[in-house]
Amino acid sequence: MRRYILLGAVLLGLAGCGSKEKAETTRILLHWHFAGPGALEQVSDPTETKRLWSRPETRALWNQTLDKLARAPRHWGLDPNATAPLLRPLLSDLFETEHAFQWLERGAEETEWILAVRLAAEKRGRWQTNLYQVLRSWTRQDPAPDPASGGWRWTAPAGSGVEQILVALREDWLLMAGGPRGNGSLARAWLREIQARHRPVPPSTQHWARLRVDWPALARRLPPWLRDLDLPLTDTLATTSGERLQFRTELQFAQPHGWQPVPWLFPSNLIREPLVGFCAMRGIAPRLQPWMERAGLKISPTPNQFCAWSLASAPFQIFAAVPVNDPTNTMRELCRVLPPWFNTNSQGRALGWWVVPTNFPAIIWDGMPFFGAFCRPVSEPAGQGFIFAGLFPNNAKSQPPPPALYEEILSRTNLVYYDWELGGERVRSWQLLSQVALLLADRQQLAPTTAGARWMSMLTTNVANVGTSLVVTGPRTMLLTRTAPLGLTGLESVLLAHWLEAPGFPWSWDWPAMPQPKRRSATNATPRQAR
Repeated sequence: MRRYILLGAVLLGLAGCGSKEKAETTRILLHWHFAGPGALEQVSDPTETKRLWSRPETRALWNQTLDKLARAPRHWGLDPNATAPLLRPLLSDLFETEHAFQWLERGAEETEWILAVRLAAEKRGRWQTNLYQVLRSWTRQDPAPDPASGGWRWTAPAGSGVEQILVALREDWLLMAGGPRGNGSLARAWLREIQARHRPVPPSTQHWARLRVDWPALARRLPPWLRDLDLPLTDTLATTSGERLQFRTELQFAQPHGWQPVPWLFPSNLIREPLVGFCAMRGIAPRLQPWMERAGLKISPTPNQFCAWSLASAPFQIFAAVPVNDPTNTMRELCRVLPPWFNTNSQGRALGWWVVPTNFPAIIWDGMPFFGAFCRPVSEPAGQGFIFAGLFPNNAKSQPPPPALYEEILSRTNLVYYDWELGGERVRSWQLLSQVALLLADRQQLAPTTAGARWMSMLTTNVANVGTSLVVTGPRTMLLTRTAPLGLTGLESVLLAHWLEAPGFPWSWDWPAMPQPKRRSATNATPRQAR
């Protein structure tokens, strides 16, 4: 079909029919739809989720986060003391009612975005008044009327990414849109949908939220570390499973992903109770190979799977194992590359040293308090070799994990990734590890009196099983499923709490350095008395 369209365009050009116009490609970069808290109850009754959400520690952190978000426009030069009182009630409304957001790209540079919020009659006036005052303060001008929408239009400041801002009210929907001057096609399309169907997007019946992100289209706008992940397009539906939340994310690859199943290999003699977390992934060689080449590692064949687990005996008992054909020579290659890289890049950071023993190929993390990390080769009785690493010595061999754990993995031939954990136990471990990491990085630790620390402490005794799986569903698709009370693993909960408590939230995750101790000046110092 495409070649016929191009052929037709060439024929028209040869015939002299009008001027040529470059066809614009429109791509939805991001689409978000929240059906409102009522939709969550219609899908199911997630009692465990509602119990955690209603906890005072959760509400305190949530309210603090909204307070910070209301002051975030200081990043665009607005006075937070003037705009925060205007934005704070709108943020509360936003997450208590249905709303939708879309950001799209036309051509190579032009973008548009739009936010539609469904408002009760008594809230529409406040939204219009508060947004009017905020936008007038930001643009430093009065708006012009927009006859097509019946709303108001502001010229955006230079460098803001858009040329104009539109605010309009249609039925019970308030729309706020940004885009190039004279091209509000996205806003016009949503206004037409409201007029025809009384809503800008279709209603949700099987989920209460949806997030679709076109990562390939966003690649040039992403930071390097995120761009290097080469993520496919993701489409996430939020629903419930029993008493907990469930997120189902479809990964849509532009080209066949080429994943092939390989037999699972587990170091059964190393994995022991009391387990509080276990994960495994296979088919990693295509992703791992470029990293190994950049690092200068020469290991053949490239490792294609790994597993990791954690124990309840100590917070630092976290282990990982990678099956390899020749564990001794593989370890020698790791000893050749990794210790020089780490010791060079960790100078001056109080992170100790990676040391290679003289009589055995292994890596020991020396000069570190709190734990004794290691990486060494091992072989199972059946002959399979592994590279075995951990932050703390393993428990003495005792009770093996329950057979149901392995059966959950081995029973699914299309399983790519599996993760299970006791969420509260993992929050406890990662919370302690985060404090150690901040200490070693010479950064201030999260004070126990902060809302984020109290929230994490509450989670340690109130979150049970958290499950994640990734399965192949087609040549170009995979499905990631997460079931958890709040949708988060222990690590994600700790990272989220630290980000929400960061001084630069939401624009930065940087933590301030530890204050230097005050030193007495020579003039004020009291000399010691000679004896």
